[in-house]
Amino acid sequence: MDFRKSEGGFTMIEMLIAIALLGVVVSAFMSVLFAVARGSETSRDVVRVSEEARLGFNRMVRDTREGTRIVAATATSYHVQVDFNADGVITPAPSPNPIGDFEDIVFSWDESTETVKINGETLMRKVDCLRDEGTGDCTPDVFTYSSDRLEYDWNGDGRVTWQELDKAPTQGVVGVGNDNGILDGAEFPFISNITFAFDLQNGGAQSEFYTEAQLRNLR
Repeated sequence: MDFRKSEGGFTMIEMLIAIALLGVVVSAFMSVLFAVARGSETSRDVVRVSEEARLGFNRMVRDTREGTRIVAATATSYHVQVDFNADGVITPAPSPNPIGDFEDIVFSWDESTETVKINGETLMRKVDCLRDEGTGDCTPDVFTYSSDRLEYDWNGDGRVTWQELDKAPTQGVVGVGNDNGILDGAEFPFISNITFAFDLQNGGAQSEFYTEAQLRNLR
């Protein structure tokens, strides 16, 4: 019998094909692994931003509700004073009161950095205004102001805007508003509600945020 040694094995072409296939499998596996890692990082970022926004808005609403009065206001900022320790005196900024609370507070939204600030310090990041899809302009204002004094509801819609307070002199009312088209000291004593309207940038997602805070002492 002719016993010959078997020369079984892989040819060079087979080895190259096997290596190429292995490379494809490894590449696909690494792509999935990196995608999962990126997804986890995005999820962590969403949670972080959402938590920051939640705490920030809670702070804004809480401080505003405790407010004694509004002393300045625009579409992107407002200045509220809060007598936290009930001593009848507002401790002026930048100092806190004796128990450590700031009673002279300015909340503002900065369009260039998409941040909400408290007395100039960042309170929330990745916060944009609501924007018109066509023009990209902010709509509506991030802060709007109204009153519970329904006797000044000139158009009868059940809501008193600061513009209606401003128009009170044209209705024969003295001591409310000054008909100058500006939200100022003539209307501030009657402003009891501040509405917030923002677009929160949570990672790759967006969510609209609306809420209203009522000043406790002016309800």
